Amino acid sequence: MRTKITTSIATLFATASLAACVSGGGEAPPLPPLAADPSRPVLALFEHVLTGYFAEAGASGPTVCAHLSPSALSAEQEEALILRFVRLAPAERCIEGTSGEYRDAITGEPARTVRVYDFACREEAPCSGWVSAPGRPATRYTMRFVSGAWRFDGDQRIIAE
Repeated sequence: MRTKITTSIATLFATASLAACVSGGGEAPPLPPLAADPSRPVLALFEHVLTGYFAEAGASGPTVCAHLSPSALSAEQEEALILRFVRLAPAERCIEGTSGEYRDAITGEPARTVRVYDFACREEAPCSGWVSAPGRPATRYTMRFVSGAWRFDGDQRIIAE
């Protein structure tokens, strides 16, 4: 009898321990901001711009892709952004049409792109690059890593077509 009670109590504790492991964790901790990583300035710039873009765009909207040119984002860079922005799609989902508009390759619906181009970091100088985002004028950003984070200064320009 005593063995049966001991076995029942042991089973109860084991079950409770497993349940705590499965349900006690809640949500995963947030990812650290890319602006705090001195080795990833182009991702910090994308994060800065996409945060503002998605805040203005609201909860719904067209597919959005991030493009870096002249060279594309690496798979690791794109994944780092997509993990932070659930509404961001892989670049291959936004297909450019003949008249310059973008479409979602899966749904055929209109799509938008946020593009960083001519990005460079030089020794003894700040990083800089241009950003094109829907509904905003082209902006040239300069960036410096100060006090543990990238700091951004933007200069908006309206470029003649």
